[in-house]
Amino acid sequence: MNREAKLYRKKNEDVICDLCWNRCLIAEGSFGHCNARYNESGGLRTLTYGNISAMESRPMEIKPFFHFLPGTTSITFSTYSCNLNCPWCQNWHLSKRPPPERFDLIHPKTVVEVAVRNGDRSTCASFNEPTLLFEYLLDFFPLAKESNLKNTIVSNGYMTPKALKMLIDSGLDAANFDIKGDDRVYAEISKGKSKYIWRNARFARKKGVHVEMVCLLSPPVYKNPEMIDGIIENHLKYLDSEVPIHFTRYFPAYLTKDPPTPLRVLEEAIIKARKAGISYVYIGNVRHRFENTFCPECGEVLIVRRGSSLIENKLAIDGGEAKCCKCGREISGVFEF
Repeated sequence: MNREAKLYRKKNEDVICDLCWNRCLIAEGSFGHCNARYNESGGLRTLTYGNISAMESRPMEIKPFFHFLPGTTSITFSTYSCNLNCPWCQNWHLSKRPPPERFDLIHPKTVVEVAVRNGDRSTCASFNEPTLLFEYLLDFFPLAKESNLKNTIVSNGYMTPKALKMLIDSGLDAANFDIKGDDRVYAEISKGKSKYIWRNARFARKKGVHVEMVCLLSPPVYKNPEMIDGIIENHLKYLDSEVPIHFTRYFPAYLTKDPPTPLRVLEEAIIKARKAGISYVYIGNVRHRFENTFCPECGEVLIVRRGSSLIENKLAIDGGEAKCCKCGREISGVFEF
């Protein structure tokens, strides 16, 4: 079962896929790098439309979204495979598995109905790379909007700008972009560069999408402190101080055997980012006080978290805006009261 894909060009009997920056040149009868899109008689087909690998309601904090509907749940779903080759992948059981060619199609309406029944406030394409669900999301986002659901993705941000624009136009509300490192890292896992992800994050932000960045401090990152410095610099260059960034702890997975990210390195990254002027900096995959949200102005603890659980929310509401309960400083994000 397959569907016609979007965003491709014909080149004689071959096709060039324009979904992500790999821009695969795919010969007749062959698959692109992601193993999800293939050339059939000079047209591009996708194996992922409605080919859902997992679906469940999950807290926003686990994604992580800390400034977008905190304390609520999101219907979270995925397909298979990926367009990058990260040897430390934490979800390799999905991202390294090609989409099965025979499957029971799950209609977008079905996912929306489950979300409404579960009391979710949003949707989230996650687990594996959501770009591979592109055509499905274009149909899904408008249906979710009709049921008063917000639409989110947790993505490596490697889609082309045209693909991102189409997702935004279809109803994308929030995106968590995973920055893997600098160009040295991207040379190992892709054909692209780190600037592609930063530019997409900036574009989404300018289009009104809520953006949060996450950086897994994988071995090539945590062993090179200057790479962390560069990520902080680019965060302020391409985005701004109000966009949250999460530094998360790596654990051995898939092909990597290196020890987990030292806690000291995570804490140093947090301190550097805060000193550089980023207002909201978080730690992930480890219990720590930097899971909490602090007021950038007075330091008051505003949101208390424990893992994926929100324990206390002390934000004040004033004229529809979230503010510090102590000094009144506006707190960026999308909050419900």
